[in-house]
Amino acid sequence: MDTLPTDPLVAFRDVRKIYRMDAVQVAALDGVSFTVHAGELIAITGPSGSGKSTLMHLLGCLDRPTTGALMLEGRDISRASQNELARLRNQRIGFVFQSFNLLPRFNVLQNIELPLTYAGNDHHTRRRKAMAMVALVGLTDRAHHLPQQLSGGQRQRAAIARALVNDPAIILADEPTGNLDTKTGEQILRLFEELHGQGRTILIVTHDHDIAARTQRRIALRDGLIVEDTGTARSAFSVHRS
Repeated sequence: MDTLPTDPLVAFRDVRKIYRMDAVQVAALDGVSFTVHAGELIAITGPSGSGKSTLMHLLGCLDRPTTGALMLEGRDISRASQNELARLRNQRIGFVFQSFNLLPRFNVLQNIELPLTYAGNDHHTRRRKAMAMVALVGLTDRAHHLPQQLSGGQRQRAAIARALVNDPAIILADEPTGNLDTKTGEQILRLFEELHGQGRTILIVTHDHDIAARTQRRIALRDGLIVEDTGTARSAFSVHRS
């Protein structure tokens, strides 16, 4: 078994995010510190207003901390330029949303190719990589279907393939089974577990305690603070992928 790296993939260091509404300041995150190592599967839990969405927005390079440092692959991205943040969102972060966020006029392949288009890949490269992702998530026979021709589970599989196509450092999944029935949600969770088994680093935001219980580590937020972290044990799987 390969030796896991000692340096964290992600590090939050005393991160605060303050929102100002008129004369009132609200601390969405109030001094949060934790690390994520490559190959971990982590659930981020907590009630509404606990800071989960803010944490994901910061990690997803969609916002900046008010104070503190946010490290991604050894770089403090809280000080990155807007252009650099856009590049990181496209190439190093894979997003999976509850509502799938597929473009309705694009078929499955075209939706999956979008991050590659933004990254400047040529048509041949885009198609080759997108077809590989279609096969990975079991949608080869649906590659040319539009989103409205797919079931909810198939749409989420397409969204996961799109998140993976640029081989990101980390996958952020926001309530990925929230719009799915129990059986389909179970299939999507198994897919995430398979991806984790391949060495993928995955953070799942969820209100579902049953989903959180299936992850190797759970970080619970309340009122902008981490109130529980079940541990920093790293994955038993190899983090090296071909």
